[in-house]
Amino acid sequence: MQKYVNRLLTEWKQHGKIIISLDFDDTIYCWNENLNNGDDVQRTINLVKQAHSTGAYIVIFTASNIERYPEIQKHCKELQIPVDAINANPITLPYGKNGKIYYNINLCDRSGLVQALDILETAMYQYRAWKETQKNIADVA
Repeated sequence: MQKYVNRLLTEWKQHGKIIISLDFDDTIYCWNENLNNGDDVQRTINLVKQAHSTGAYIVIFTASNIERYPEIQKHCKELQIPVDAINANPITLPYGKNGKIYYNINLCDRSGLVQALDILETAMYQYRAWKETQKNIADVA
């Protein structure tokens, strides 16, 4: 896991912001009640909000039809998750223009959500500590 934390941390330091790809159903919205994943959903919501305040773009990456986007946006607004884009890059990039969005980390219930949350959380706290250190160094200089 540490190599993935290091990669994300390096990218965060390099750019000052990362792009989080965030699935909707069963990741921040309990769609399938049989999954019993309310704790994972709540952890994801809390961590995404912390990451955004630390320096992250939030992109909803969903298989939902475009007609569902207003519902998704409303739900995210109610959760106080600022959404920068849905199924699109939030900023202009020199790559990622051919169907797949670019992201630094993907949070999805179907692709190791708990592990991705662990990676994001660890990298975020290390990035915050690094930023504080940089600030203290600048204050001394």
